[in-house]
Amino acid sequence: MKVFCIIPARYGSKRLPGKPLVKILDKPLIQWVFERARKSSEIDRIFIATDDERIFKECKRFGAEVFMTPSDLESGSDRVFWVCKNLLKEKSDYILNLQGDEPLISPSDINFLIKKTKEKMCEVSTLGYLISDKKLFKDENIVKIVCDKEGKAIYFSRSPIPHLRGKKNFKFLKHIGVYLYRRDILELFHSLPCAELEDKESLEQLRLIEHGIPVWVFTSKNDTYPVDTEQDIKEVEDFLKTQKHRQS
Repeated sequence: MKVFCIIPARYGSKRLPGKPLVKILDKPLIQWVFERARKSSEIDRIFIATDDERIFKECKRFGAEVFMTPSDLESGSDRVFWVCKNLLKEKSDYILNLQGDEPLISPSDINFLIKKTKEKMCEVSTLGYLISDKKLFKDENIVKIVCDKEGKAIYFSRSPIPHLRGKKNFKFLKHIGVYLYRRDILELFHSLPCAELEDKESLEQLRLIEHGIPVWVFTSKNDTYPVDTEQDIKEVEDFLKTQKHRQS
C-alpha cells in the first residue's frame, strides 16, 4: 500500500508570520520537516503544498517536490486535500498530513504510525505522546487527547483533559501534529460540514469524531517541539545543539 506525505506550508501564520521560512540554526523550518519525512522508510513520495512563491522557491532550492495552492484555503488539511484532488496524477492508498511546524518529529515514529495503521486498517490515525509536564497540560496551544481502551480518540481539546481531581502524579496524552488518512476518508472528511465542537475548539479533527469516523491514536516513543512562537525556535535550537553535542 502506497503512502504519500504532503506537508502544508502557509506563509500567513498569525503568531509567527512567514513561519515556514524562519531559520532554525542553518536551515528554514520547512526544510527540517521535509528532511525528517525523507528519513522515513515507509513513505513513498513527499510533497510540500504552499500558497506563497517565497516558500515555493525555497523548497525547490533544497530539492523538494512542491505545489502552489490557493491562498484562501482555511486549513492545512484543506491544502492537502486540494493537492490530492487537483494535482496528484499518481494515486496512493494513504495520505500522511505532516504539519509543517514539526521540525523534530521522529522518522521512526512516522514509520510506527504507518505500520500500525496498515496493520489495523485504520480509517484515520495520529500520534500522541505521554507526558507529565503540568505547564504543558494547562497550555491551550498544546492539544490533549483522551482515548478509549482500544486506542481510539474520544476527544481532543485545548483544555486540560482529563480533569485530574486530587491527582499529584499523572500523565496526559499530548497530540503530535501528523495525520494518516485513508484516501477515501480524506475525501469524505472534506465533504462534511464544519462541526460545532470543531468550531469551538478550533480543532478540525473533531469533525471526524462528531461524524462518527474513528481516529486511532498510537503512542510515540519521542516527544516533539512544534514551532509557533519565537520562544519555540529558541527551544528547538537548544535541543538540536544538545543532540549535536551528544553525537560529536
